[in-house]
Amino acid sequence: MLDNVLVITVRKSFWASREAERFPNRIYTRILYGRSGNLTNSLLVFARGMLACARLRPRVIFVGSAHRIVPWLIALRRLGLLRKTKLLVTNHIDFDDQQARHVDRIIVYSRGQIDLHDPALRDRYVFMPLPADGDFAAVERPDRTDAFVFSGGGGLRDFPALIEAVRGLDDVRVEIVTFSPQLLGFDGSLPPNCEVQGRLPLPQFLGMAAAARFVAVPLKAGPAPHGQTTVVQAIRLGKALVATRDASLEDYVEDGKNGLLVDAGDVDGYRDAVRRMWDDDELRASCEREAAARAGELTYEAFAARIVALCEELVR
Repeated sequence: MLDNVLVITVRKSFWASREAERFPNRIYTRILYGRSGNLTNSLLVFARGMLACARLRPRVIFVGSAHRIVPWLIALRRLGLLRKTKLLVTNHIDFDDQQARHVDRIIVYSRGQIDLHDPALRDRYVFMPLPADGDFAAVERPDRTDAFVFSGGGGLRDFPALIEAVRGLDDVRVEIVTFSPQLLGFDGSLPPNCEVQGRLPLPQFLGMAAAARFVAVPLKAGPAPHGQTTVVQAIRLGKALVATRDASLEDYVEDGKNGLLVDAGDVDGYRDAVRRMWDDDELRASCEREAAARAGELTYEAFAARIVALCEELVR
């Protein structure tokens, strides 16, 4: 049945994994220069996708990470050029209701996103847990035995709140890995118990998280998905979390179960949560057990099974 599905995507994350090979008809973006989503690269994969569509006549077009081509496919659908071909996309951009009317299913990674849309269109949205990115068998743990809190990532992080929260907690060490100094968003002097370093290869990034006493993911508030990648990686590693309330993490972190949630920007709240998670071995162990129990839901294998079932539903 998957022979009737044409996938158009960027070769990364899940779509670079062996599990993606379950889809025999895959068109990957060729990066001529710059970022994969620039206009030239997107036009090329769109053209190749349409040629494949004419040849294969798929029942479903599934757009993975090539989000820039989605409005072009919607335009073809409005013109009646896709005929009866169903359109399935992942929500890498914010869909408005006008766009959603012309898409059969939109995969989202937070149930809160669905509530932002017209109730008449909500049956088009399908929540799936975001799979944890990375080869967890190849995690490179650092050669160290000291205890530390790990925090990492880039977009919409609130690292300044975490940095100020641990200022004065001399026995608590925090290691931050971010993509650039600009994304750190902090101009002051770092406390002596806080260290910042730049981008790491993914196996080393995961190794830092795995070696930490627990993982902190301080975020800015908002329903748009952000920070979820680092959170699901931590859960997959069986780590307890300190994270942010009302920041698109409700499907992944439950306060008091697998982590502690703090209001966005609440420095005192972060300080209390970090202190508690650092000192309370029983709480931390309980959160780790809960994380380990949820880890199986966040694998590439589990994600593949969900999207295969969805594609088969659309084909039928």
